[in-house]
Amino acid sequence: MPLTANFVANHVGFAGRYNILVAEPPGLTHGLATGVNHNLALLSLHFNFSPFPNMPATVVCNVTNAAVGTSRPCYFLPYLPNGATTMTLAGGADYFFTSMMTGCSVRVYGPAATPTVTHSNAANIFNTTGGGLAAATLAAQTQINLQLPPQPLGVHATMATRMDMEADYAGPGNFATARANYPLQAGYRMKEFNPVQLTSHGTTRPQLGMVVYGIRDIVGNWEFFRCSNVDVSGRQKTGHTYLGINFGAQNMQIQDGISLGNATRFWP
Repeated sequence: MPLTANFVANHVGFAGRYNILVAEPPGLTHGLATGVNHNLALLSLHFNFSPFPNMPATVVCNVTNAAVGTSRPCYFLPYLPNGATTMTLAGGADYFFTSMMTGCSVRVYGPAATPTVTHSNAANIFNTTGGGLAAATLAAQTQINLQLPPQPLGVHATMATRMDMEADYAGPGNFATARANYPLQAGYRMKEFNPVQLTSHGTTRPQLGMVVYGIRDIVGNWEFFRCSNVDVSGRQKTGHTYLGINFGAQNMQIQDGISLGNATRFWP
């Protein structure tokens, strides 16, 4: 089954199987000021999924201005570096995506048929705050929250945040399970498989990401899902060792990403 049709048929399992990267048209937030929120008009675009060369666990969600191949209509909310963007959805498409998240937060509130979505980012604060991962996460989230538009009283709101990514990564067995499920080439075995690390201010920070998407059901109500992933590196090896003699050869280096579990609904 083609990747796009696979996602449509079972998006929860699809997000658990693949590390999803979002590729979007450039220039969608050109000229917007940082540090504040911007209300955007509905961006009615298209999406389709394609493989990522030499990365068997990774697929790309291509968001395009025009319909191509197996693409389907969608709404799309781009992120603004060190700022926020907001969009209120309608009923003209059944799918919604926002830009790939690494340190951002996405908040959803409002009526199920016309929810309002905000994507808020504070990358500069996260990358420049010392004192370890917890301190950087807290400082960035504080700025992220300041950029969110006021929430009307009495409405239900939920967020997907960097803290969710970190909890998914640290969750019991999540990384071990994803490592065990990595799609090896035929005849290969895994020699090592570790998360790619970033060293910043004396601390190591796994390269975490999250995809957030929305699905409109048959009665016209939206549901929103999140799925975390982590960049990984490693080596594959073929052959075996017998009486201390290696009857195999060291093989390809791995640079890829893995999903840290099936997609989780976070709103409503």
